[in-house]
Amino acid sequence: MRRQRRRRITSRTHARRTRLLTAGMALVATAFASRAAQLQILQGGEWREQAWAQTTELVEIPAARGGIFDRHGKPLALSRPEYRAFLAPKEARDLRRDVETVAAVLGLSAREQRRLLRGVDGWLSIGVVDGRERETLAGAVRSGVHFEPIESRVHPEGALARSLVGAVRTDGQGRSGLELVLDSLLRGTPGEAVRRKAAHGESYPLTEIPSAPAHPGHDIYLTLDAELQAIAEQALDGAMEETGASGGDVLMADPRTGELLAVASRRPEAQTTIPAFTDPYEPGSTVKPFLLATLLREGLADLSDLVYAEGGEYRTPYRTIRDVHPHDTLTVAEVILFSSNIGAAKLSRLMGPGVQYRYLRDFGFGTPTGLRFPGESAGLLRRPDSWSALSQESLAFGYELMMTSLQLVAAYGALANEGVLLRPGLVREVRDGEGQTVWRRNVEPIRRVVEPEIAHRVTDVLASVVGVGGTAELASVVGVRVAGKTGTARIASGGGYAEPRYAASFVGYLPAEDPRLVILTKLEDPKGLYYGGRTAAPLSRTIVQAILAAPGLGYVEKELPRNRRERLDWNRPDALQEWSPGNALSPFRLASDAGPFSGRPQPARAEQLLLPDVTDVELRAAVARLHSLGLRVELQSSDRVSSQSPSAGTRIVPGATVLLQ
Repeated sequence: MRRQRRRRITSRTHARRTRLLTAGMALVATAFASRAAQLQILQGGEWREQAWAQTTELVEIPAARGGIFDRHGKPLALSRPEYRAFLAPKEARDLRRDVETVAAVLGLSAREQRRLLRGVDGWLSIGVVDGRERETLAGAVRSGVHFEPIESRVHPEGALARSLVGAVRTDGQGRSGLELVLDSLLRGTPGEAVRRKAAHGESYPLTEIPSAPAHPGHDIYLTLDAELQAIAEQALDGAMEETGASGGDVLMADPRTGELLAVASRRPEAQTTIPAFTDPYEPGSTVKPFLLATLLREGLADLSDLVYAEGGEYRTPYRTIRDVHPHDTLTVAEVILFSSNIGAAKLSRLMGPGVQYRYLRDFGFGTPTGLRFPGESAGLLRRPDSWSALSQESLAFGYELMMTSLQLVAAYGALANEGVLLRPGLVREVRDGEGQTVWRRNVEPIRRVVEPEIAHRVTDVLASVVGVGGTAELASVVGVRVAGKTGTARIASGGGYAEPRYAASFVGYLPAEDPRLVILTKLEDPKGLYYGGRTAAPLSRTIVQAILAAPGLGYVEKELPRNRRERLDWNRPDALQEWSPGNALSPFRLASDAGPFSGRPQPARAEQLLLPDVTDVELRAAVARLHSLGLRVELQSSDRVSSQSPSAGTRIVPGATVLLQ
């Protein structure tokens, strides 16, 4: 009985335990099911998102930055995709082997290899690699090497127009120059791609999820001509070295469109700016043609009217005005020809202050040109109600007003463009990533300042300034009629003119009968002879000679005879009589070699020259050499000179023609 009773108790206990265990297991299963339901049903979306975030990454696809080109499509700035490479020593499977592989691909020094072998935590920079090097490293080192895409800016033409084009920051955005101004167009739109991350840290693209493609930036085509830009920079650098000038500008523009064709601007303190746009100065005598245009337009004087020039010294109740070239009586045209400050001061009294101010303003002085370049200066032109008793005379010969080289080029462009002032331009065309033009610059007239007849009369006077006996005679070029004006002005500093600092300049356009090119040359602080006619004018001539020597530019090339059938016979006895003094570069000698000439120049006898040997010389250099001797040139070559006719050593006269083949 007792045994049976014990069995019954044991059975009941076992059953109870079984029921309790079953209930517990049921509770656990219910809990698991409830938790699973919670995780998969109630919180499933949240956990899926977290899992997706942990196992995938959203990678930005950088957009290629647009290129910057000259007007003919020559690249000035292009983008090249590159990568910053890093090595994570703790992730490497065989660190020593991986370091040796990296060193072989990138050419790392022994010191750099030791740095990587120390195996510190984190990522160690191993340099910047291009796409090919990236593929090589990724294939050779299976883990531990990481890459960060960056964009490198390259300049195929080297330093050409570098300050104007500007620079890009390390993050790929514009930092200065046109890179900054046009950043929103050049930058493009980045894309996106989703990549799956594996357990060992590698990642791979998810092909089932489409990527958002990157859209490249727009390409910018400038109005600059790279060939003219190279000529301008080379000539300016050479002139600064020769004259000891501390800075200078060379600008070239098309007067028919307002497009800037070359911009070279040098200052010791300006590395990323364009002083020709931002730094105004007092222009001196280069402003006198606008005084002449005002007089002719208002009918206040004629070119043949006489002005008493006081023998070179004019005493007024307020000051004494002096001329570098003293004269007694001059015509209005000769006031410009000999750059008489006394004559300009007297002529300014023929007009009211309001008229003088209005025409200076209409020619664009005292207001920005509209180029839309950062920091462009409006210059300084005060209203007549703030003028002093000296202001009207001072303005007539280029003081008490300030202007940039850009403003002066635009104003001379108005004279060359038959009296119509145009807005200057730097950007010619914008194209999208597929090469389609999305914007093209149109000619933008601002206003007509004078009628064509007035502009032509002023041009004729300016052509005489560059001719025989004019103050810009050294800007003359054989075979091309140039119109222009020189200027020499003191540079103000510290509120006055204590230091003997000068800005020498020349502005002209050519050919005078059909202007296609405006050229400004300016030198700051030239040593020795600082006059514009002795420094800036020869610089302009050097530039024009270089343009003539470069076939195919299409600006003044038509003035250079090519393959003409009839040429001057150098051996004829009457060749000397047929030569016109106007064809030579400098057929008149100055009265003094030590300074500017005084009085009217006297003609010098034209002498025969020994023709130099220019065979096997680069074409441009050969033509420049012959032009410097006052000779004409015909071309049947486009590279180097293989032969010349007549031969080297022949005696010929200035103005004769030499055939280069």
